[in-house]
Amino acid sequence: MYASGVMIKGSKVYANNSVVIYGENSIYQAKRAVYDRDSEVLELIGDVNLIHDGKTTTNSQYAKIELKDKKAEIKKFFIYDGESKLWIRGEKFTSSKKIYQVDDSEVSSCSIDNPDWKILFAKGKYNKEKEFLTLSRPTFYFKDLPIMALPWFAFPTVRKRTSGLLRPDIGVQSESGLIYIQPYFYAPSKLWDIEFKPQIRTDRGYGLYTTFNFVDSKYSSGSVKVGSFKEDGVYAKKNSIKNSSHYGVDIKYQSSSLLLESYKKSTTSDGFLLDIKYLNDIDYENLKSSKIESYNKLVTSRLNYHIKRDRDYIGIYGKYFIDTSKDTNSDTMQELPTLHYHRFTTNLPIKNLIYAVDYKYKNNYREVGLNATQHELNMPLKFDIPLFDNFLNFSVSENLYYSKINYSKRAGSSIDDASYFSNYHKISLTSDLTKPYKNYLHNLQLESTLIVPSFEDKEGYFADFIHTSIEKKSLKLGVNQYFYDYDGHNFLSLRSSQNIYLKKEDKKYSDFLNEIVYKYSKNLTISENISYSHQENEINKIQTSINYNDEMYALNLYHTYKNDEYSSKINYLTTNFSANIGDGYKVDGALNYDIDKSLTRNWSLGLFRDKKCWDYKITYKESLIPIYTTSGSKSYKNQGLYFLVNFANIGGVAYDYSRDSISESGDIIGTGDISE
Repeated sequence: MYASGVMIKGSKVYANNSVVIYGENSIYQAKRAVYDRDSEVLELIGDVNLIHDGKTTTNSQYAKIELKDKKAEIKKFFIYDGESKLWIRGEKFTSSKKIYQVDDSEVSSCSIDNPDWKILFAKGKYNKEKEFLTLSRPTFYFKDLPIMALPWFAFPTVRKRTSGLLRPDIGVQSESGLIYIQPYFYAPSKLWDIEFKPQIRTDRGYGLYTTFNFVDSKYSSGSVKVGSFKEDGVYAKKNSIKNSSHYGVDIKYQSSSLLLESYKKSTTSDGFLLDIKYLNDIDYENLKSSKIESYNKLVTSRLNYHIKRDRDYIGIYGKYFIDTSKDTNSDTMQELPTLHYHRFTTNLPIKNLIYAVDYKYKNNYREVGLNATQHELNMPLKFDIPLFDNFLNFSVSENLYYSKINYSKRAGSSIDDASYFSNYHKISLTSDLTKPYKNYLHNLQLESTLIVPSFEDKEGYFADFIHTSIEKKSLKLGVNQYFYDYDGHNFLSLRSSQNIYLKKEDKKYSDFLNEIVYKYSKNLTISENISYSHQENEINKIQTSINYNDEMYALNLYHTYKNDEYSSKINYLTTNFSANIGDGYKVDGALNYDIDKSLTRNWSLGLFRDKKCWDYKITYKESLIPIYTTSGSKSYKNQGLYFLVNFANIGGVAYDYSRDSISESGDIIGTGDISE
């Protein structure tokens, strides 16, 4: 205890004028102090300040602290927590070892003098161990305007995984009625947690989605999500919903060391990825939240495992597809499994002579229709000769390719198995040159490769789902240019390639490919990728993008046009943007537009404001959403207004209003990947 004047009478110590007392984890300051050494009771009077653990500050005019029992009573107090940025101001504060209790108080994380928001409450309890604040009869205020009153409200005061209710997801849809989704988060361990998301849609039905997350080692983690939604009979009949229940499961697991935990100490490594998705229809995805999103109609499950050591790689892959636009997927082709062995480029005893090996086994399987297994083997043998002090590089390679296809023998089937064997020569002349200029470096890469097939043997039937590597007699020309400044920044890239076919029965030219990427600055990048068909005498693919990003603005603009013999025509414009417009305000938006069909797949426009102690966002969005009905795949147009308000270190509330209308087009809308 430090003070300008100290007097002792019996068991009591009286301190006056600028009293400072140092405790075990606290510092006490006051004008006057009285300490009873027998009862270990400390009273602080006038301009009382208490600093606990260096992060919590309490101001009042009177405080009584029982040091032995670790209890306290404070009147007319103000408490500020430096970690959570929350403050509480009230009439009376009492504490024990585990619980703080406050009466007739207010709490906020905004400025003290004129807070944007605050909560006034009759009683509050704070659990020091759980770092959790519970309020009785709270009323939420915006400035001095009361906006909502509740019988009870509770929240954690620290940013860490804590069991409890999460922010509810509330919405209204014209067809579904009021939507209420109330997540509950259960986190008993650092290694696993569960989130329950029960929901009710008053005019449609009810459901539950549950997610289990876990970490089982320092190399691996995973999650299991299951969900189900039960349709109301009236809604299902009115909207011709095919299935009365929508259900599904998502299982994800990944490991960077599944079987070889000590691989970092050796040259052997392995990795595992499991991503399994099953659903009975696309509404399993549509009903996960009140916000409507678009999903790809083709759902893909994957299983990948690989092990690698030195120059050898072994992989096992599997893919399973669910086409949500079909009644049944019995005729959908699956890839279960694919086995892969690869021998990386390896030197032979002869100088400059190298080889590689690549082998794949594919099992193409479906319940209805033709099935087949395929073996593929690639073996290049290459000889490199550097010329003119590495100014040029000359290489010659012999390439062996073999594919064997075995079809499943079913009753009445007369399809012959197939095989394909080829050998071709590859002669290449390449150059990789760099020249410095005054303000930049220029890297030029030239390639000229002649491919000459020497032997080919093809037998049997090749189904349309069988792919083989067939090389034609051709000359491949390529030019790559890269420009760098002297800080190492690659500000311009130019890449072009062209195949010229040398047999009369083949088309003369492949598509000419040209790519330009211009990084005008660290904020602005412009790129264009063009494919030109000599046969059609037109551009069959063009992708243009403009990407700009700085502290104030962000713009991503993409245009994709594709019209070739291998896929359906695509002509899409996609953009998203955001702009800071001052005083914490930000606008953002997105658009996905089908140019040929003059159809907007989805668009949104939102306003966001971020203040130190709270933020909110209002977004309007329109989307075409796929559904599955009794008459097949259709889509409906969803128009929604989404509102989110968040209070710093407390939480917030989200509200979604939307209305929908069923489309009679019969088309199911999938997002797909149009950017390639």
